[in-house]
Amino acid sequence: MPRLTTVKQPTETAGPTVEFVVSVPLDLMNAMYFTHLVVDSEGVEGWPVEVRKQMAPDLLAELDLLFSAPIEQPGIAGTLGDHLWEHPETWRSVEDLLAYVRNLPVGVADAEGNIGVQGLFFNTQCDNQNNQFEGLDDPNRENLAARVKQVGGDVKAVLALWDNPEAVRERLATMIERFYNEHYKTTLPDRVPVLERSVAAHRSTNIDNVADVMKNVLKRDAFCVDMQCAGDYKKLIFAPSLDMGPWASCAILPEVHGMFYPCETRFVLGSDDAEETIRIARIHKALGDEQRLRMLEMLRGGEMYVQEIVDRTGLHQSVVSRHLSFLKVVGLLQVRKQNNMKFYSLAPDAGHYLQKTLDMFAHAAPTGGLR
Repeated sequence: MPRLTTVKQPTETAGPTVEFVVSVPLDLMNAMYFTHLVVDSEGVEGWPVEVRKQMAPDLLAELDLLFSAPIEQPGIAGTLGDHLWEHPETWRSVEDLLAYVRNLPVGVADAEGNIGVQGLFFNTQCDNQNNQFEGLDDPNRENLAARVKQVGGDVKAVLALWDNPEAVRERLATMIERFYNEHYKTTLPDRVPVLERSVAAHRSTNIDNVADVMKNVLKRDAFCVDMQCAGDYKKLIFAPSLDMGPWASCAILPEVHGMFYPCETRFVLGSDDAEETIRIARIHKALGDEQRLRMLEMLRGGEMYVQEIVDRTGLHQSVVSRHLSFLKVVGLLQVRKQNNMKFYSLAPDAGHYLQKTLDMFAHAAPTGGLR
């Protein structure tokens, strides 16, 4: 089993500890999550796309169920993955991860407050960022049913899972074990060295400003600290991923903030030039959609908040949010938050990358005409 690689960057101030890690169990859970997201999240590319085509139908169905129940992603499986960030005893091997899963309390939590199987249901985000299970004073069967009904979910199916936590626990463990053995395990010889090169490169990371650390690993605005994930954390943990395309994924826990960031292209392909080429290609992919072009045209007149764009386009809010997220993640939009509302505007430096494409043709050698 590959070793756990950790690079800690202790601060001289009273700020949080920053840690970069390569952990097969953490990366495995993230790989499963993004394999599930292939269908609904543009920009997820490469290995997760191919894995979905190759997966046994029963394993694929289980993956999509456990990463979407009780309502939508990240589901109870994704929430389990989030909680691993505060359990380093699970990071060293898949065997350690499986032992942890199979020993989860079946209820909401154990006597020490560690999350249980039923607790995963109440820490799972629902269909929009303002409607969450977490925070309910009384996490019980009736409140779960009421919340699922409120957001239009399948109450009967969700309660069937809730009523059988032992079976859910074993299904989670079995899914993880099968995905590892049938798909992920064969990638380890190529995967782990690339991730380790990224972590090693951050040994000299300056951690005086947490937002700057995030901007450095993301190569864009630090959406977590600047937006919804700001908090008084004791530890910030970063792990590179090969499976997310341009996206990032974070776990928000009381004292720990965990983030998967896209592994730098230079460590994957061995070239700094490739990183810019991939970024330009993603920008053009984002522009290749009529609805997204309409939104960009609207924003030429200045920033707008999401509901304004929904009203102008006539599209469902979830569709608009998905388009805006992709436009932001590829670098065409920037966002600021005010009074719990997100305001989007055109990114001022996006034209630089589009101009590079035009320059290719402006300086192209003339041809001999049509033949």
